[in-house]
Amino acid sequence: MEHLPTTAVQVPPGWPTIPAAPMTGVVQLHGEQPGTVVYVPGPGGQMVAVLREHLPTAPVAYQPRDLTPLPLLDPRAQRLAAGGLLAGGVGFGGGQLLIGLSTAVSALAGLGTVVMWAAVAVVASRLAPAVLGTGRGTVHHHHTTVTTTTRWWGSSTTHVR
Repeated sequence: MEHLPTTAVQVPPGWPTIPAAPMTGVVQLHGEQPGTVVYVPGPGGQMVAVLREHLPTAPVAYQPRDLTPLPLLDPRAQRLAAGGLLAGGVGFGGGQLLIGLSTAVSALAGLGTVVMWAAVAVVASRLAPAVLGTGRGTVHHHHTTVTTTTRWWGSSTTHVR
């Protein structure tokens, strides 16, 4: 008894299946084939006969991956951030310099105020006697000589010159 496969037979995946319709066309015998036939999986899981010459001869060689660590931030972003920090630092330092200069100018202004008040005090000390009428206006020398002569019996004579 001849066993013919039917559609109810379970075929393992990857094994060639019998076509549903009879095949028509020219039959090519094994001795007439130009090369070796190899079965490869085709679309839908069916095995397809392919000449060995039509298969890729060597596996695809992939380029090796570059495994060097990448920087955490992009170098251009690093330069941009560094420039911003530099500008901020220069601005802050310039502000501190101007604060120091303003303190020095304020100190010089305070010193100028002290010098001005000292000059006002000197001028006032020179003008006050003349304005108030005290001090050395005109100098007058008075020389008074008192001579008292005492004699016997309680008599005395006083001369003022």
